[in-house]
Amino acid sequence: MYSGEKKTIIYVLVLYLSSTLLLIATLFTSYYFYKQEELADSEKNILKKYTLELKERLSILHEESAQRFEYPRFENFKSAIYDLDKNLIFSTMDIKIKNFEKEFFKKESKSYLISSLTPYYLGAAYIVIEKETKKVDILSGLIYLAIIVIIITIITSYFLVNLVLKPLRDNIKLLDNFIKDTTHELNTPITAILTNIETIDSSNCDEKSLRKLQRIKIASMSISNIYEDLVYLLLNHKTSIQNEDLNLCEILTQRVNYFANMANQKELNFILHVKESVYFFADKQKMERLIDNILSNAIKYTKKSTTITIILDDSLLSIEDEGKGMSKKEIESIYERYRRFDKTQGGFGIGYSIIKSIADEYAIKIDIESQLDKGTKVTLTW
Repeated sequence: MYSGEKKTIIYVLVLYLSSTLLLIATLFTSYYFYKQEELADSEKNILKKYTLELKERLSILHEESAQRFEYPRFENFKSAIYDLDKNLIFSTMDIKIKNFEKEFFKKESKSYLISSLTPYYLGAAYIVIEKETKKVDILSGLIYLAIIVIIITIITSYFLVNLVLKPLRDNIKLLDNFIKDTTHELNTPITAILTNIETIDSSNCDEKSLRKLQRIKIASMSISNIYEDLVYLLLNHKTSIQNEDLNLCEILTQRVNYFANMANQKELNFILHVKESVYFFADKQKMERLIDNILSNAIKYTKKSTTITIILDDSLLSIEDEGKGMSKKEIESIYERYRRFDKTQGGFGIGYSIIKSIADEYAIKIDIESQLDKGTKVTLTW
């Protein structure tokens, strides 16, 4: 799975899941408050029923007009009666009501209902009913349901994203197959061209023929470099590894000389601050691929008649050009395979992908500094 594909999956999943979870949260919140209101209405209806029972008992006591009577008590609820001035007449409750503005309210684990009483039985103008609130755990049930829905949503979104990305994967597969076929066909002609160029005796050529021969050699080297990258890519970076102590100074000098003809064609000047005998334990072919890709990019994207500065120290290699540069957004996606920012230049957009894979294999840190129209500096540290 390519890094670009991973980012796409992450972005789609985040967008889809965030919107879906927001909708779920809204629905569940609405349902929670609806159930709370439903429970409150249920409690209120029960308290109204108890209020009628108390009114009936008070009415009977009021009609008996006995000198002594016992205030009615019930198993299911407690009650209190207040006069017109809201003074307590009698109560079986544990608290005294001070605020009569709310008809129905809850306090701690109990529900209360305040009702006016007419006529004023036993001098009472208000009845207050108190009962234990019915315990219904709505929240835990909703959380359990939400977890199930979220898990199902995540699984569904993953399959949905894979379905959406299928055309992209098919196109990438076609491109990989095309590159594979192309690479296979390039092997023989590239070898033949380079071999024959080396055998040509340039001393017998005139100046015009020499320029033509030079252009052919540069073009062949460019194709050869692309070919080596494609082979490395198609082998999925699993080339035979022969790690050894490499003198980076020698390798760097060889690669600069290899690209000298390309650099001369653009009248580029190499400035080398290279420390001798800098050793690094790695595979030679991979280090050549790493250096070649950085150098070829510097040559390809720099301006004519400018300078490429190369610095090699004990634990640092930097290659700096004076080219067109890159934006921050381009730098962030530079390591994605097939990513190309300048369509006018050749290539498949795989150079930095190879650079990153080799650097990661040998724990090399890559730092890219770039400014548009000023140039790019690639620094490797280990």
